[in-house]
Amino acid sequence: MMGLLAGLCSLNTSHAIDIPTGTLGVDRTLVRVGTNSNLNWQIQYPTPLVTDVVSVSSTTGTITPKVAMNMRVRTLGVAFQSGSTLLPCEGQWSKNGSAFTRFFYGIGTAVDPTKVLIDTPVAANDKINFGGRGWSGSSWFPFHDTTKADQYVIVLKNGDSAPSYAPAYSQTSAKGFLAPYIDTAGKINIGSRDLIILWECSTAAPGTTYFDMQDLVVLVTFQ
Repeated sequence: MMGLLAGLCSLNTSHAIDIPTGTLGVDRTLVRVGTNSNLNWQIQYPTPLVTDVVSVSSTTGTITPKVAMNMRVRTLGVAFQSGSTLLPCEGQWSKNGSAFTRFFYGIGTAVDPTKVLIDTPVAANDKINFGGRGWSGSSWFPFHDTTKADQYVIVLKNGDSAPSYAPAYSQTSAKGFLAPYIDTAGKINIGSRDLIILWECSTAAPGTTYFDMQDLVVLVTFQ
């Protein structure tokens, strides 16, 4: 009897998302020979985890959640400079056509990839866009965003490859802050509800040495 109770009670202490959880109640603490106890339990079966909850436009990069969730945004890194001088980049975002709002500004050494810069609820079918640009030292470089086709910004999900017009991505050619998110085959390796956004913030032509799509890197997570 005690073995049965121990096994059932374990349901109440487990935090795994893929097994049932619940409570167990017994109407007495001592069971005498020839008597019966009443067991009462409530079991909650987990809702299957839905992973396909966000779509990304194949033509622009606009992000559309399919269900209501919470969106968190972090800047993973900035690698933008002129010679040995580090230059800042700016990240902005917009929801449902609203004006773009800054969520990040700074040089590479100012980045804290653990810091959540946006933490906000989003509704099903919201249209979310991100934009970014770099500072030349005296003026802004062009602003590149996901509301339109733009080869200077791209949104990537798990398993995607880097754009073909950028230098070949690998764990060795990626900047240190991006390398952990790329596997040995050059594929993006993140969670099923995560997105990585890459920017080239200079005016370098695609395919040239300085066009590496790693000037500003942002991680977007849906929960």
